[in-house]
Amino acid sequence: MSGPLSNDSANSNATGRPARWKGAVRAAAALALIALLFRIVPWSDHVEWRAEFGDETLSGRLVVDAATGATLFTVEDGERRGTQLEFVPTTGAAATVATWQAVIVTRAGDVARRIELSDAARIDLDKQPSPGLRTSLTRLANAPLALIQAFLLYIAAAMLSFQRWQVLLRAVGVEARFWRVQKLGFLGLFFSNIIPGMTGGDLVKAIMVARDHPEQKPAAVLSVIVDRAIGLLGLAVVASAALAFQHGRFADAALKLNVILGAILLGACVVMSRRLRRAIRLDKLLAALPFAAVLKKLDRAALLYREAGWQVVYSVTVSFAVHGMILLSFTVLGGALGIRIGLLDYFSLVPLALIAQSLPLTPGGVGVGEAMFIYFLAPAGVARAAALALSVSYRFVQLIVSLIGGVLMLVRHEPRVSKQEIDAEPTNGESPAVG
Repeated sequence: MSGPLSNDSANSNATGRPARWKGAVRAAAALALIALLFRIVPWSDHVEWRAEFGDETLSGRLVVDAATGATLFTVEDGERRGTQLEFVPTTGAAATVATWQAVIVTRAGDVARRIELSDAARIDLDKQPSPGLRTSLTRLANAPLALIQAFLLYIAAAMLSFQRWQVLLRAVGVEARFWRVQKLGFLGLFFSNIIPGMTGGDLVKAIMVARDHPEQKPAAVLSVIVDRAIGLLGLAVVASAALAFQHGRFADAALKLNVILGAILLGACVVMSRRLRRAIRLDKLLAALPFAAVLKKLDRAALLYREAGWQVVYSVTVSFAVHGMILLSFTVLGGALGIRIGLLDYFSLVPLALIAQSLPLTPGGVGVGEAMFIYFLAPAGVARAAALALSVSYRFVQLIVSLIGGVLMLVRHEPRVSKQEIDAEPTNGESPAVG
């Protein structure tokens, strides 16, 4: 294939042979995770109502009346096949406290029976009926405006994040032009999201910007690492700030995230201080730690930007805007999917899933990201199918926007990236999400 990645770039020499096995294991892990998720996530809609049906789970299909807000659930399987449950929404001031006021139960061959819900029953049925994956994806397909809004928000976030990278390049004397940086950014998205198993998008960006500025190659390459680190740090700070306003709702997640942020802040102070570096013999310590090569790259990048004060502050500030647009795109998609959680919940929990998804455990975070969305959104009462649909819909937005990089690659040919260039670069991260 023509373009910036040559056909043999995924091949390896004797030193790279374990990498092929590593890639195969990661791909297999992604497939296994996806298969597991589709086993545990229901395809059909379902209702669990202990007071009326005990421990039985009713499987069927729900239909929402847009005019009245009533929800009709029809049982499609089991002994209760044909039974209909019409959920009557609360009105007025009560609507802010509970979702349903009553349920009209019509058994097959029997007359309808209206059941006024007690306070306990309203709590029990608050998130019922629970949509399956079929209904969630159908809702999204019927909401083209929400998809268009998500696309526009993601494109704006991507372009702003690429401009942030341009500022970081200039901070170390690499005078990259705005549209050139935008092109390299979209090419990086293309290789992260369209061909995630071949090579990382950050690696493609690093090689190409190094080609443009061979005399400043180390600084150009390390700017990619700093840009990614600032993006992830900004995402963690947004989540921490949002969790602080949750009044202890997600206390466990908030505690873990704040511990991580505290450790990052302490590490940054140590890295930036010459006295502390000498006192703890940081160079020898890094060499003895696991992932020593990665830690050394981060250390070199931090030292490179030690004097770039306002550029780093600007980049962190821009990250908040970038993540704000990304998280707003999630709220738009979530609304189209029928997820009933507040804006603050999206800003608190979605960043945690995105951070976990960015770990290079599977190509492009496939499988890991979907599992993390289910895990982190569960405490907010989001059904598994809806959480999976949210993750899948966001990936769809990413994939479509990433095609811009494919178009740019075809329209304006770039010299192929060779295996030697890939082996020589000190960064190999995959970045499945804009950060």
